[in-house]
Amino acid sequence: MKKEQGLEIGYAAASADLAQVKALLSALIADDDTTRRGTWAYFANKTLAYLNNKAPSPFQIWNLKGNIKLPFAAFSALPQVSCPGAGDCLNYCYSFKSWRYPAPYFRQLINTLLMATAAGRQVISTATAKLPENIAIRLYVDGDFADVEQVAFWMDELRKRPDLAVYGYSKSWNELLWYNALLKPGQTWPSNYLLNLSNGGNAEHLRDDVARLPIARGDFLTVGIDKRLAGKYDDKAYKSAVRAAAKSAGIDRPFICPGKCGACTKSGHFCGRSDTSGVSVVIGVH
Repeated sequence: MKKEQGLEIGYAAASADLAQVKALLSALIADDDTTRRGTWAYFANKTLAYLNNKAPSPFQIWNLKGNIKLPFAAFSALPQVSCPGAGDCLNYCYSFKSWRYPAPYFRQLINTLLMATAAGRQVISTATAKLPENIAIRLYVDGDFADVEQVAFWMDELRKRPDLAVYGYSKSWNELLWYNALLKPGQTWPSNYLLNLSNGGNAEHLRDDVARLPIARGDFLTVGIDKRLAGKYDDKAYKSAVRAAAKSAGIDRPFICPGKCGACTKSGHFCGRSDTSGVSVVIGVH
């Protein structure tokens, strides 16, 4: 499936146009073999059956398995269509790389569709309530808070589960600030959520305002490096290039992301630790 097709289906999902999502999925699998496991047609057919209430969802809402780079439970939605703060980052967004495979795309698609309606968010709420106790979570590996209503939803969910250690990266700064303005007297942000401020968004003028929110840990910044070094986290040349790019950008004494969450320091995950507040994390474009 081409990126343009994925985005067309995604925008329909983000706007809660279920009929259009079904029509586009039907067109995607037309005259294709839906029995070949692991193919686009296979997962599109599974997703369509779920949307027609003929089968259970082919994916869990929360990815509890993680991977070698992200050993935490994780929630994702579709990139770009759920990212109101996206700017230049769309030119190098790593999330689109996962669309080389159908399974990540359709997991993101279903979650995007669920997040778009109150009934769907209740399904996500039920799944969140069933998460194991005292685990670390990344909220949005792919995608972002699509609107202030979704920010409010997630903050309410995290208040219900104070045992969870939750962190994330966001460029939805207008939505976060709007939610902050809507907080009632005596109401606070959940204490178990830490926000890393990404760059490449369309609202850089709001960075200082967002940095003052009580949930803000600090900046997580992507810097440009030689493309031949992209993703070579253990290479001395990569680290040198990232350090040099950070210095040129005026970033003082940054922590260089080693590309593997969970074991980046002896004291635990840097981006999810409140004691690292104010320290910028930098990573090369990957």
